[in-house]
Amino acid sequence: MSMQRSLRTDFVSRVTRILLILFGPILALATANCERRSVTDSAITADVKSKLAAPNENGQININVDTRGGVVTLTGAVETQAEKEQAELVAANTVGVTGVINNITVNTDGGYDGEGAGMSASDLEILSKIKTRYVAEGVIGAKIGVKDGVVTLKGAVDDAQIRARAEYIARATRGVKEVNNLLKVRQ
Repeated sequence: MSMQRSLRTDFVSRVTRILLILFGPILALATANCERRSVTDSAITADVKSKLAAPNENGQININVDTRGGVVTLTGAVETQAEKEQAELVAANTVGVTGVINNITVNTDGGYDGEGAGMSASDLEILSKIKTRYVAEGVIGAKIGVKDGVVTLKGAVDDAQIRARAEYIARATRGVKEVNNLLKVRQ
């Protein structure tokens, strides 16, 4: 019996080794893939948050970012539809993002002085053109006011090049008479 038990133990030991040799790399790869996915999601979240880190007038950031499986979900509140669209564009253009769910709400009370109701049609057209270009060119953090063709830029941007680009876009927009660039560069 002892010989039979020894053979059985030896057989089980060999089968276990063979299974580990065959399935060990597969298990290791699956575990690494799960870890890589969660690290990637957290890296995407951090990257998007850093790009969207433009504080509002109160010094607060009102956009929350969550990433699952490469899909970024944006929540929070912004002052304009252009800011909402810009946040989505920034997230969508971040490396590793496979999709964006934009649940950001637009505050209808407040916003920048001179924006929305009471503006002339030509000022609204100027505002719309500038915001569209800002979204397309990734100018983040600039608040735009238009009154009688005079554009005022407020807020904070990442660097001097973006500040200059924001002013250039505003000046190049048809109908703009003057640009007051009060944008600050974040340090």
